[in-house]
Amino acid sequence: MTLEEAVRRLMARDSVLVAVDFDGTLAPIVDHPDHAAPDQRAMSALASIAARRGVEVAIVSGRSTLDLERKLGGSTGFTLVGEHGNDLGAEVTAHPLVAEAQAMVGALAEPMEGATVEHKPSSVTLHYRNVEPGLVPELLGRVKDWAAGHQELSLLEGKDVIELSAGTRTKGDAVRDLANQGAGVIYIGDDITDETVFEVLGDADVAIKVGSGPTAAKFRVESVSDVVAILEMIALASR
Repeated sequence: MTLEEAVRRLMARDSVLVAVDFDGTLAPIVDHPDHAAPDQRAMSALASIAARRGVEVAIVSGRSTLDLERKLGGSTGFTLVGEHGNDLGAEVTAHPLVAEAQAMVGALAEPMEGATVEHKPSSVTLHYRNVEPGLVPELLGRVKDWAAGHQELSLLEGKDVIELSAGTRTKGDAVRDLANQGAGVIYIGDDITDETVFEVLGDADVAIKVGSGPTAAKFRVESVSDVVAILEMIALASR
């Protein structure tokens, strides 16, 4: 079955969840996370999809929901899931170790040209895409050594990022909860953390990996431009 055939069959169901990652899926990967911006054609297609009765649209990201709201320009009518499933927009009590982790990562990044630190309610992420490649192994090693002595926090690795988190949920947990009434699911994502979704989807669901790398997804595309085309195809199929 082709991707188009799988999408059309799923969109014929009465209840559908269309969920997408943000960075590398809706927004091209950029050198600094603050500079990321969603593709406007993709956002227009998502709005059209969300307007259909019985369809829920969710954006599932490693970013905080507050950051997603800023990137999306405020209220969208989409469900926002942040911090890999651990941020649903509600205020959370900060885990005391997160502050320690943020201080540790900040101290490592400060003298390291190209390193960027992202602070979130339940986690801290170190972006090292722009760090001199020869310095990366030592940088990651120091974060991992600290994490080994603080196992109350989980260690997550993605594309040129490493994160320490007090969260216990995954993107897969979040998507499974959103589809708990038996909705069919289309999920599109590009990162290692998106594999937790691909691994829990059923045979009738549509899992789409963006870019290279091993994956549990049945379908694969190469770029954000391809994601735009898929979302526009879904929008047409949902009319």
